[in-house]
Amino acid sequence: MKFKFLLATLLLALSTGAMAESAQDAIKAAKAAQKEASSLGFEWRDMGKTIKKAEAAAKEGKDKKAIKLANKITGQIAMIRKQAELGKTAGPTF
Repeated sequence: MKFKFLLATLLLALSTGAMAESAQDAIKAAKAAQKEASSLGFEWRDMGKTIKKAEAAAKEGKDKKAIKLANKITGQIAMIRKQAELGKTAGPTF
């Protein structure tokens, strides 16, 4: 089960790289993913830092690096959704 989930997540992360046409589009998508994660209550620690790194790379003209960093965040949203869903039923099982 875990292997299938990891495989699906990897495929999603790889496919999001093809969707972004520019660094600004990728950063915009990453910010939207961060906002969704925050609304779910499961924003991961380094999301903001990674978005700032992507913005800095884009500002320096390193679009490929910026897209890669931003797509990393966008790819994480599937795992965050799963975490939020599992968090609804989390609790002691005794």
